[in-house]
Amino acid sequence: MNLIVDVRSREEYYRSHVKGALNIPLFDLEYYIAFLKDKDVLFYCNSGHRSKLAVEYVTKKGIKATMIPTEELAKYEKEGKPIICALNYLSVKPGCEAEFEEMVKELCHVTNGMKGFLGSKIFKISTISYGGTGLQGAYEDIDVRPSKYVMLTYWTSKEAHEEFHKEKEILKGFMDMMKYVSIMPYEEYGEIMR
Repeated sequence: MNLIVDVRSREEYYRSHVKGALNIPLFDLEYYIAFLKDKDVLFYCNSGHRSKLAVEYVTKKGIKATMIPTEELAKYEKEGKPIICALNYLSVKPGCEAEFEEMVKELCHVTNGMKGFLGSKIFKISTISYGGTGLQGAYEDIDVRPSKYVMLTYWTSKEAHEEFHKEKEILKGFMDMMKYVSIMPYEEYGEIMR
């Protein structure tokens, strides 16, 4: 029997995937080589590009793999659930980063048990990508000040997210965080495309 593996992101998988498929995002495959050994693997994604790369990668590692052609995906039964992303943009006062980060860790631990919560990612902006912005000149190790953070939280619905913000413990956590921020936090919803 073939093992069907969806090599798209976790969020794409959550929204809709082939019933019974396992999710191993393309760039995580290296951590699953031992698991995939001695299995016949069928990879798939939306366009065929990521699944083709997955087949090439694991084949070099001695794993028998093929891809499900995109035109055949419609033949498979699908399952999935709604997922939304709340994006938070925060700027933190210089010198307060360590305390802020500790508070965010604590808030994340509490959030893990909340109804409708599906996970999170937190990024600290470290520098500017001059290649990506097209800026000219010699730029290295530019500090972004004040320190900026982006928090992504995933939810089953906007309603679940809004109910989360009504919880006393969460309200207190966010209010306690305000003494560290230099600009009022900004939050918006994002539809997950990929």
